[in-house]
Amino acid sequence: MREPARIAVTDAEIDAAIVRAREYAKYDRIVVRASYSKTSDRLRLVLSDGATYSIPRRLLQGLNNAAESELGRIQIVSGGRGLLWPLLDTSHYVPALLQGVYGSEKWMTSLYKQRRKLMLVNPKRESKRG
Repeated sequence: MREPARIAVTDAEIDAAIVRAREYAKYDRIVVRASYSKTSDRLRLVLSDGATYSIPRRLLQGLNNAAESELGRIQIVSGGRGLLWPLLDTSHYVPALLQGVYGSEKWMTSLYKQRRKLMLVNPKRESKRG
């Protein structure tokens, strides 16, 4: 059996990568405010660039069976790059949410399958049969 490849990285290379990351950090979009809206059943995110995102709760892994009191207790963590619901022991990574990743691979697969089922039922086609 072949040995896995090993990559050697020097301390200087790591330090240089950290410096580059800090240079680009000023361009990161981070959450400055997060709230849950009962009326729309959505998570609302306000970003540092002024953009507002609204995500249906049913899409977010770990939030689908939560009580309203649990949903409203959101902590912004990791300098605005993460969201934590301490009462639910659930967290989400903001850059992933902004790219439409709402949970684990298994969660996303189940969302995709649900969407496919809904697309297979064409309301126009069903109404013509009746």
